[in-house]
Amino acid sequence: MAAILPNRRSVLASLALTAGAMALSGTGIANALTQRATDPTKPRTKPVIFVVGDSTSSAYQQSERPRAGWGQALPLLLGPQATVFDYAWSGASSKSFADAGLLDRVIALMLPGDYLLISFGHNDAKVTDPARGTLPDSTFKEYLSRYVDGAKARGGKPVLVTPVERRRFDSFGNAKDSHGAYPQAVRELAAASGTPLVDLTASSKELWQQLGPEGTKQQFLFLTPGEHPQYPQGSEDNTHFQAAGAVSVARLVARELQSKEIVPPGYFLNIDGVAEPLLQMYWPAERPIDVPVTLDVGPGRTFATVQSAVDAVPSNNARRTVIRIQPGTYREAVRVPSNKPRISFIGQGSRPEDVVLVFNNASGTPKPDGSGNFGTSGSASVRIDGPDFVARNLTFSNDFDEAANMGIKDRQAVALHITADRSVLSNVRCLGNQDTLLVNSPGAGVPARFYFEDCYVEGDVDFIFGRGTAVFSGCEIKSLDRRSTTNNGYITAGSLDLSIRYGYLFDQCRLVSDAAANSVHLGRPWHAGGDPKAVAQVLVRDSWLGAHISGTPWTDMSGFSWREARFHEYNNRGPGAQVTPDRPQLPGAEAGSYTIRTYLQGTDGWAPQLAGSAADCSVVPAGVAA
Repeated sequence: MAAILPNRRSVLASLALTAGAMALSGTGIANALTQRATDPTKPRTKPVIFVVGDSTSSAYQQSERPRAGWGQALPLLLGPQATVFDYAWSGASSKSFADAGLLDRVIALMLPGDYLLISFGHNDAKVTDPARGTLPDSTFKEYLSRYVDGAKARGGKPVLVTPVERRRFDSFGNAKDSHGAYPQAVRELAAASGTPLVDLTASSKELWQQLGPEGTKQQFLFLTPGEHPQYPQGSEDNTHFQAAGAVSVARLVARELQSKEIVPPGYFLNIDGVAEPLLQMYWPAERPIDVPVTLDVGPGRTFATVQSAVDAVPSNNARRTVIRIQPGTYREAVRVPSNKPRISFIGQGSRPEDVVLVFNNASGTPKPDGSGNFGTSGSASVRIDGPDFVARNLTFSNDFDEAANMGIKDRQAVALHITADRSVLSNVRCLGNQDTLLVNSPGAGVPARFYFEDCYVEGDVDFIFGRGTAVFSGCEIKSLDRRSTTNNGYITAGSLDLSIRYGYLFDQCRLVSDAAANSVHLGRPWHAGGDPKAVAQVLVRDSWLGAHISGTPWTDMSGFSWREARFHEYNNRGPGAQVTPDRPQLPGAEAGSYTIRTYLQGTDGWAPQLAGSAADCSVVPAGVAA
């Protein structure tokens, strides 16, 4: 398969040709399009504020943080009455956006009562570019009219927004105009068509004047070298915003929408309530506007196996590849190498049980080529090394039969081995016995983060193990019954390098089992290779613990004392949640330092837990349609 490396503009231009046929699973626009089954004559119970425009209003992806557009910040200011879907396109003009078919896509998503904020001008002024340039008194107004008329035809409420000013000052420190006749053209069209207007050009120029040449640097993308890992060389950008600036401009928009009564009272309850934009704003893995490659696996589909679909992904792929897996059992060893980032496995069944990726190698299973045994890490049914991996609605399993293979000495059998930093797994099952889930990293002392949301993991001995940083949020952790009355195994065997603060967090999980009461340990410290610096860190907090959990839940391993590891509990409940001297409790004063956010944010501010929250502008949220 040829490498797929087009730039974003060529990708989006192709949308005009493929609007009716392209499947977009895994993207914001795809999730939005699933709402099309709603009655187009009925308003939503929670209206959507659609944002279309250029780079100053668009949503940016995690790799570009802290760069942000004002549309990306707008959700932070809203109350519960509405949501935001930001479909602005970096580099777009009113012409190129419409010509690419993107206006038609947005209009098709609108329902009565929705809003369409229309903000162009930055790139319309590039009249030497025939794909983008428009003339303020003619073609610019003509294109904007298409947005206004399209929104009205769907029962929506269009709002024209003049372009935000760039950071330009004269030698006396006076803020300068930067858009020529284009803002006035927007004002004239608003007056002629009776369309509400937000004069962002005027309000932003006034704000930049107040802040001055130096103060505005905190709003625009002025970064010192090393300040943010995404911009190691720093940045001096007079057009685009960092998080604080995006919020400031969003405030200008919100205040005018409110003061002019364009939206009902109470829509913007948090205009002055955004204290920490960098922590509160959500940067998705990809921009809502970006289109993935979609590959289909299953009977009658393009690919018969999951591995063949993975093999078709070009190395160092710049775009996400969504591999849609039809219901069925796929008995194969799957490998996603480190040079294939941004891959998604999406089960197409109604339950995670409907799509099963399974194999049956164990640590002691001989390799077919005679070069030795697979070893524990090599036994994995599925191994993922490519960063920014996503899995949803499927099962990873290793069904190696321990009882039938008593002649094999090393019977550890991994279902999923993952080293891929910034991986998100939701509604996924991991099934096995000993060493079910290996949450690992590329090397000792190298961090790798994983977010397991609403997942199910089962096993018996050390069945969640490795040196990665993993958050299990709202998951069910089941310890299998080994028919012992005293020891039915260990849930965790962390092996985190001492230089890394955060290991495993179980937050609002359920720890369950059919095993005897008081017979399962929460964990033990695995010092891989006898490394004294591999010191486990595990916190079980705000979770329900069944009666199977031992009253002394932490235990030694290979001569290393559990008391020297970083083991804690906090605010747990259930019959297994005792508080004794052998159960270290996290001090209440430290609870705020051991949260989902702190475990996952690293140095780049990764925050996958904000996806789907009120801060997320990358999807039309499910459940808002009437």
